Amino acid sequence: MIATISLFVAAGALALAAIANAHNWRGKYLSEKEHSSAASVQQNDAQTATVEVTPKGFEPSSLKLKTGVPAKVTFIRKSEGTCAEDVVIKDYNIERKLPLNEPVTVEFTPRKGEFTFGCGMNMVKGKLIVE
Repeated sequence: MIATISLFVAAGALALAAIANAHNWRGKYLSEKEHSSAASVQQNDAQTATVEVTPKGFEPSSLKLKTGVPAKVTFIRKSEGTCAEDVVIKDYNIERKLPLNEPVTVEFTPRKGEFTFGCGMNMVKGKLIVE
């Protein structure tokens, strides 16, 4: 009986160690991965940009926008293998579902600063850089 309990405790410890190791790998991968950045394109009276959602996350992972110029940012989820099934930009009170392969455009007027956008669980993130 004691041997059986010891085996269960050891198995549990190994499982926890494996989970912790996987979590640390993921955090290291995300912090070291190359971040892509893109500037918006001015069209008529608005600036536009497109962000794709792939297994790597939001691509590009950051957008440069101009202060005070209305922005139209289109998000396209290209992969089922991501938790980013929606996009949230808390500082602008934006929360939209991202159906697979359907463009979803959010419109707002950016103010100066840096703002994050992410999935609903805030695990996959991007950045808005407004100058």
